[in-house]
Amino acid sequence: MVYIWIAAAISLLAAVWFMKIRVSIEYVHAQDDDRLTVKIRTLFGLLHIKREIPLIKVNQKNMTIDVKERTNTAVRKDKKKRKVGYKDVLKSTGQIKKLVEQIRNLQPVIRNFMKRIHVTKLEWTSVLGLPDAALTGIATGGAWSVKSAAIAILDRILSFDRRPEYQVIPVFNSPSSQTHLTCIFHFRVGHAITAAFRIVVNWKGNRRGLFKLTKHQSGSTKKDSSV
Repeated sequence: MVYIWIAAAISLLAAVWFMKIRVSIEYVHAQDDDRLTVKIRTLFGLLHIKREIPLIKVNQKNMTIDVKERTNTAVRKDKKKRKVGYKDVLKSTGQIKKLVEQIRNLQPVIRNFMKRIHVTKLEWTSVLGLPDAALTGIATGGAWSVKSAAIAILDRILSFDRRPEYQVIPVFNSPSSQTHLTCIFHFRVGHAITAAFRIVVNWKGNRRGLFKLTKHQSGSTKKDSSV
């Protein structure tokens, strides 16, 4: 009976380890409205999560932006005054340097995990138009360059199972701004767990090393001052 439970536990762990998490991201920009939809499917298709996020909505009647209004209100509520001295600046600079160093040490782990993310679909279509035809042509060329550079960077970071499709459609002598981006990718739970474990171990190790280094430096400083 014990062997049956052990075999069942091993089978369950193996199933979880090789289980895929599929993520679908859809971003739609139409004139003044932006919408982001995220769908997550896992547990072999048994669990579905869907979230729709309205990013920006412009009210044409009173020319206000909903998101901006909420942000401004939060800023006014949390408005505080605090004096920043020379020691505070030095302390913040040291903390930023340590954080940057830790992030650099984590780059191989992050790159390894990102390469295990398989993109099965990436479609990016934009419609761009300006009142002037010449400016529309220039803007269209710039948009093509930006998209090509972005796709090239993603191709180096991620693994594409299918070639990305992207285009820019110019609309001459008429203002227009539309974008439709669809991205579907998946990764295995085991790869995510391995990456998370390596990040935690690396992060803790770097923190200990930095702490010891700081302690050693402070001790040597005290000895020098005593001499």
